[in-house]
Amino acid sequence: MASATAPAAAAPTLAPPLQQLRHLAEELRLLLPRVRVGEAQETTEEFNREMFWRRLNEAAVTVSREATTLTTVFSQLPLPSPQETQKFCEQVHAAIKAFIAVYYLLPKDQALRTMTLFPTTVSGLRASRCLRYQEITKLQLF
Repeated sequence: MASATAPAAAAPTLAPPLQQLRHLAEELRLLLPRVRVGEAQETTEEFNREMFWRRLNEAAVTVSREATTLTTVFSQLPLPSPQETQKFCEQVHAAIKAFIAVYYLLPKDQALRTMTLFPTTVSGLRASRCLRYQEITKLQLF
């Protein structure tokens, strides 16, 4: 029987906020090749283009909101605590994975038509991400 005075299990130590951001960036980089080589689903269900685009848009809005929140909290001092940073990073990661999951709902026969539009959207997101990353790294120089 365990003693009532036995020490509690030590809580895991969280990495400092900037290290957590670097880790998030690496995790997101690891998702990219899977998206590039992944294939749309084959399905016998009728494809509802309107629903697909609505869901993809909702997922993109969520990614944008989470990225904006992350950028906002890191654009001012004091930086968030390690616990807060972990929460923000998890939310960004989950939003991006949800976006990818919706993307994979696109049937193969619809993928070629959609892929002509997708690179423009992705390059816009990359440009936005780069600008936000530059804002965060500038903060660390001062």
